[in-house]
Amino acid sequence: MLGRKRRLLILASLMVLLMGAVSAFSSYFLYKTALGEQSKRLHEMVVSQAALITEMGWLTIQLQMAGENMGKNTILSHLSFAHRQFQRESNSGEFTVAKRVGNNIQFLIVNGETVTKGSPLEFMATDADLAQPMNHALKGETGTMIGIDYKGTEVLAAYYPVYLQYDLLGLVAKIDISEIRTPFIRANIIIFLLGLFLTTICLTIFFKVSEPIIQDIRTSEKKYRDLVEGSNTLILRLNKEGNITFANTYARSQLSTENDTLIGMNFKHLTDASTECMLLKDILASFNSDTAHSEMAINKTNGTTGWVSWSFKPITEEGEITELLCLGNDVTSTHQANDARWEVEERFRGIASASPVGIIITDASGSLIYANERMHKLTCTPVSGLAGNGWFNRIDARDRHDIMQKWFSASSKNRKRKEFRINAKDDKQIWVLGQIVELKNTEDDIVGMVLTFTDITALKDAEESRQRLTAAIEQASEIILITDLQTRITYVNPAFETITGFSKEEALGKTPRILQSGEHTKEFYKDLYKTITAGEVWRGRFINTRKDGKRYTIESSIGPVRDANKKIVGYVNVSHDISEQLIVEAQLRQSQKLESIGELAAGIAHEINTPAQYVTTNLQFLEDSFKSYSEMIGRGNEVIQELREMETTPATQHVLELAERAIDEKELSYLDEDIPNALQESVTGLQRISAIVKSVKQLAHPGEVNKSYHNLNTIVRDAATVSTNEWKYVAEINFDLDESLPQIECLKGEIGQVVLNLIVNGSHAIQATQGEDKARGTITLKTYQLDNYAVLEVTDTGMGIPTNILNKVFDPFFTTKEVGKGTGQGLAITYNVVVNMHDGLVDVSTTEGEGTTFTIKLPVDGTA
Repeated sequence: MLGRKRRLLILASLMVLLMGAVSAFSSYFLYKTALGEQSKRLHEMVVSQAALITEMGWLTIQLQMAGENMGKNTILSHLSFAHRQFQRESNSGEFTVAKRVGNNIQFLIVNGETVTKGSPLEFMATDADLAQPMNHALKGETGTMIGIDYKGTEVLAAYYPVYLQYDLLGLVAKIDISEIRTPFIRANIIIFLLGLFLTTICLTIFFKVSEPIIQDIRTSEKKYRDLVEGSNTLILRLNKEGNITFANTYARSQLSTENDTLIGMNFKHLTDASTECMLLKDILASFNSDTAHSEMAINKTNGTTGWVSWSFKPITEEGEITELLCLGNDVTSTHQANDARWEVEERFRGIASASPVGIIITDASGSLIYANERMHKLTCTPVSGLAGNGWFNRIDARDRHDIMQKWFSASSKNRKRKEFRINAKDDKQIWVLGQIVELKNTEDDIVGMVLTFTDITALKDAEESRQRLTAAIEQASEIILITDLQTRITYVNPAFETITGFSKEEALGKTPRILQSGEHTKEFYKDLYKTITAGEVWRGRFINTRKDGKRYTIESSIGPVRDANKKIVGYVNVSHDISEQLIVEAQLRQSQKLESIGELAAGIAHEINTPAQYVTTNLQFLEDSFKSYSEMIGRGNEVIQELREMETTPATQHVLELAERAIDEKELSYLDEDIPNALQESVTGLQRISAIVKSVKQLAHPGEVNKSYHNLNTIVRDAATVSTNEWKYVAEINFDLDESLPQIECLKGEIGQVVLNLIVNGSHAIQATQGEDKARGTITLKTYQLDNYAVLEVTDTGMGIPTNILNKVFDPFFTTKEVGKGTGQGLAITYNVVVNMHDGLVDVSTTEGEGTTFTIKLPVDGTA
């Protein structure tokens, strides 16, 4: 339908173009004819006007000779009148008269009017593009032309030179060229539209008359096309050279290739080389007989070879054979069926002999018909041992009933693959994957079974080993993490989720960077990556961050994972969380240190008590002796005073001088004042030594492994005493202790270590805020009872803790102190001792720039 409409449109377009061309040519020819006629008319008019002007010129001369005055202006006036009459006959026609003045043209009469002085047309340069006809006239030339006038308009002009009273005048008669052209254009459009109308009417009448004839032809053509194109028979037409001139759709789909078109191809190119000679012979025979038949191999579209049964029938015109009609039926399936029957038999024999799978064929009751060589090797049984139901008896007794029910019972409808055990003749047991397929006859009756047995013993052993390994990995307390070559996580075990806080879904596809805490340098990770990419195992420790932001320490071993070709395909990380271990080790070292201090303190106390006792005794003796000496010296002063009051004699005077020289009153006054103070300070110092040794001994409490009841206030005082050297230069200690506080069940040494850590941390925080004025801070130690808890608050006036790290202060190895001053273990040990060892609570509140308060709550009876 679309093709018919397109052809009709092309026919109508050609008729319209032809009509338009004829109309345009006729109009152009008439226009040229009219233009020539108008040129002649104008030329005749300008010639007659020139003759008139010449006669008027001679008349003027004769009148002047007769004494009458008739000048050139009178002649121009008459010309103006005549020209106006000409303009009445033509809308655009006019006469123009001008003369040459030097290199200029002076217009005298334009458009029937005399040119006045000062007008733009009074003078015009002779070399200007305007006034071309007048230029020719003033050169003494005569003729007609299409050119540009003084107004810049295209005109048809006739020009002629005129001599008047010895002056050369130019006379031009002109008509606007558009005035001549417009009627012809209008006429051409009218003729074209009229022709278009007539063409449309003619085409309509033609198609109305021819429509039934065309419809009959179209119907006949469609029937023929549907018959030929819809046929599943190959239909070709060949010329005498054997080239294809026509091929139906089915032939094109079966025989043409992607790059070749079937039309124009020689028929022999479609055939298999082995049948080419026979084909050419058949074609020649077909041209000399009514029909011929041949079956031959052909090359099909999909690159395969097929078989076609051809019928060749000649097509004649005027009794001469011009083409050959070829009808072909695809008989490939018949050939393939015959070939396949033989191939299947041979293939089965070859497959059954070479198959790594045991194959058995039985009848409908399960009796053996055939067993291949592999089945004999699997069961280590000859043909006689598998005959009948012998093959079924090789199935392990534990699986035999299930196989019978699922494979051979009457109710079995869905016979699936089964894994079961087979007992070989030499007591060897193997695992097989069995599969059964029904054999049916043409009536769909089951006539037998085909069974295959695949040895999967190695797979079963590997599966069992894999399951044991998987169970071990899943139950391991160590983190096991596997990544690909891009370090994207592909597997994590449950221990990873427990320790890191990240679920398996959150970790898979990510990289281990989600665990980084920022504690390690880029060089640390570069060295790690360099080691494992070189195929070596890296061992070391990480400080990582859990999902909740808390830090932990792991000891890791990272190595490459290789495939069967020893190529690295990923990396495995086995890590053990040693955070608690490190805290316990640090605690143990501290406990050992305190125990050593305690043992040393006990020894020191024993060694110091004896000399301190006799030093104290001696000091007491010296104090008492000093009093006796002082009294004796006092009595000596009394004697000297008596001698001074007695009558002086040479003897008494000599004794008095000796006594005064022996006793220096100023020195005695100094010693009397300072020696008691010195003795008292010495006694106080000895008492301080005894108190420090006692506090160290009480704080260390060596050998304590079980909780017992202790006074928290005493522990606090001892810790403050032992740590004096840490705080005495930077802060004052304020004690706000509740003396009514009951004793608590605790490990005295561990709690003492907690208090000691908090006092030392407070002194360091205060020291960090001290400026040049060295203003001393304050550490307040407060105890009180709250419900079943004994509460200790340690408050310092230090720098405070930034809020962004407040949740990390109890993490192992986290410290804000400079390298070498803090280990990051003090508060971690504090948390472990209070929370894990004593079921207590630890809290911290802080204000940056003002100070920090640590609150320790310990159960009075040892349980929360």
